[in-house]
Amino acid sequence: MDDVRRPAGAPGRGAFELGRLARDEESDLVLCHVCGRGFRALGSHVRVHGMTAAEYREEFRLMRTRALSARAVSRARSVAQRAVYERSARTRADFAAGQSMARSGALADRARRSLTEHGASTELATERAVRLEAGRRTQGAAAAARLAERVRTLGFDGIPAALRGLYVEDGKSLEATARALGVGNEQLRRLLDRHLVEVRPVGHNSPTGRSARVALNDLAAARRVGTDDIGRWLTDHRNGGATVAELARLTGRSVPWVVSRIRRRPPGGAGEGHVAAPDGHSADHGPSVDGEGGTRRPRNGSDVP
Repeated sequence: MDDVRRPAGAPGRGAFELGRLARDEESDLVLCHVCGRGFRALGSHVRVHGMTAAEYREEFRLMRTRALSARAVSRARSVAQRAVYERSARTRADFAAGQSMARSGALADRARRSLTEHGASTELATERAVRLEAGRRTQGAAAAARLAERVRTLGFDGIPAALRGLYVEDGKSLEATARALGVGNEQLRRLLDRHLVEVRPVGHNSPTGRSARVALNDLAAARRVGTDDIGRWLTDHRNGGATVAELARLTGRSVPWVVSRIRRRPPGGAGEGHVAAPDGHSADHGPSVDGEGGTRRPRNGSDVP
């Protein structure tokens, strides 16, 4: 039983936290929740209190797999069991079924069903919460380090300077600023609020933001049809007989968008009769003349076959 006298200053009966295996860190003993005495292993001792090890774990809300032993004992058992496994073919064969279940996911499914049927112990719930919080802190620290490195790469002295330089002075959109800093839109909003940078009201578009959206739309259409020059591609396919509606379907854009980006060539191919404006939009949005009668019709794409 490895019965050991109660460590000096150890709490008495009922003084230990539920859902946590009580230990004396100095002596590496596990302390009984019932009587407060310390042992190298509790499995045999708890019978004195009329409980099996499984009943003890359930009574005090410990994980069903929790070893009721001192850390040194657990390590020694692990080493001994590993040695038996390595030298015994029969032992390895006995473990093979469980290893196969682990690889196939059957063991995880069984664990989930057991958790659903019996519920999580207090210890398991606490341990999960601790691990989750530790993971969040680790991820948060890594994200903060990446952001600081990105800010330095962009040539700013700190995050506030980067926010004001990109979002306020350069007039970038929220999306463009977030991409430049390598963060999500929601995180960017939190950063702006934290560093007292006012978010532009909805509907207020800076010239830089409009230009960025135009460029993104053009890039998306170009990637969709596999070209580096969407204007040239549209022009060539239109001159090859494709209708504007077909080009709109192929690029995933609207008919007016297609019309605004087509650079038309006059019959015979001499020169280009339609030049794109610097902002990526068509320079010819006005009415056009249809035939010799001079009938004027709007150039909105609806009258183009």
